[in-house]
Amino acid sequence: MKSTDTTSEVARFRQNQSQQENSARWGMYGPAVVANHEAITARMERGAERLLKLIAEGKHEEVAVLMETKAWGLEGEPCHTTTAF
Repeated sequence: MKSTDTTSEVARFRQNQSQQENSARWGMYGPAVVANHEAITARMERGAERLLKLIAEGKHEEVAVLMETKAWGLEGEPCHTTTAF
């Protein structure tokens, strides 16, 4: 049983190492998300307008939840172009 534990431990190590190498490769050479300043500002303004509208409607709990999300609930909106380097 000891050899099986060692084999699976080695297999897990190799799989983990392979995944880390792939992640590093994608980080260095994969597609990059690029946005110009105007697109970023416009998206932030749309997000702020949405939050202010919800506040005006008295939906404070929903605002609090959205403000805790990474993109203030604007995940589906376009804000960038993707390019490969």
